[in-house]
Amino acid sequence: MPMVTSDGSGFHRRIDWNLFRTFREIVLAEGVTRAAEEIARKQSAVSLALKRLENHLGVKLCNRGPGGFSLTDEGLIVAETCEVLHAIVSGVPGKIEKRADQLVGHINIKMIGNIVCDKLDAAIGKFHAQHPQVQISLDICTWDVVAGALLREASDIGLSPVRHFRADLEYNLLFDEIHRPYCGRGHPLFGRTFDDTSELRNHAFVLTGNDEPDELTAYRIAHGLGAHIAGLSDSPEEAMRLAKLGLGICFLPEGLAADAVAQGQLTPLLSVDSAPRLSVFVITNPAAHRHLARDHLVQEILSTGL
Repeated sequence: MPMVTSDGSGFHRRIDWNLFRTFREIVLAEGVTRAAEEIARKQSAVSLALKRLENHLGVKLCNRGPGGFSLTDEGLIVAETCEVLHAIVSGVPGKIEKRADQLVGHINIKMIGNIVCDKLDAAIGKFHAQHPQVQISLDICTWDVVAGALLREASDIGLSPVRHFRADLEYNLLFDEIHRPYCGRGHPLFGRTFDDTSELRNHAFVLTGNDEPDELTAYRIAHGLGAHIAGLSDSPEEAMRLAKLGLGICFLPEGLAADAVAQGQLTPLLSVDSAPRLSVFVITNPAAHRHLARDHLVQEILSTGL
């Protein structure tokens, strides 16, 4: 019986891997006859499988006869190998199941700037703790860019207000964002709060340009606010800077302005009840290619409660 060459010479390609499984059963049953009974196969088929494996390896694997069943030295090596193979194959389902909990990949989020939402922050933090292999990128853009990016599958999740709801996108409310008009310490209205917006009509405003949501623009126009423009910036942070310097009144998200108010740099001029609220949505494209990491993050955002 020729010995298999040391380099294998393609042995792993020629061998029938089922032969190792059958040999393991023979070893466990301590004989061909009992192994055949255990795996419900004919004794002749099990004997043939043993013979084929021995021929492939070029060695005798076991002794059978009046003295009983025993493994040769080579048989002991193969038996040990069979146990290793059995453990590897048996562990595959568990590894797959575990792999489902260890997501990898990349999630791109297109969002308007300056979203201050504890619920969102908590959800992203929890998701990262559970799935540290997933890379999350945040791209700041104006609200009108979000839908197009989702439809082109250039983005996985959108976070923004919505002008028109599209039938081909899915919308879930994230939170209602309060926008209040603020002024800095050098402004004559600093420290005062009004319930009537008409008190603000004759004062100059700092506007946030293209970043201003339609609902806020409509609110300003309906109440005659912003006819006199003293400053303009597409960046809410820079618009807030101009308001702090006293150039004019500026509508800002309440969360963005909170620190400046606490530090005495800004004061809100309308009560919360009188201020406009803008709904910010979690937006996804249900027709996009399946993205398990995205689905998990969206579920985490929507299920997180504070």
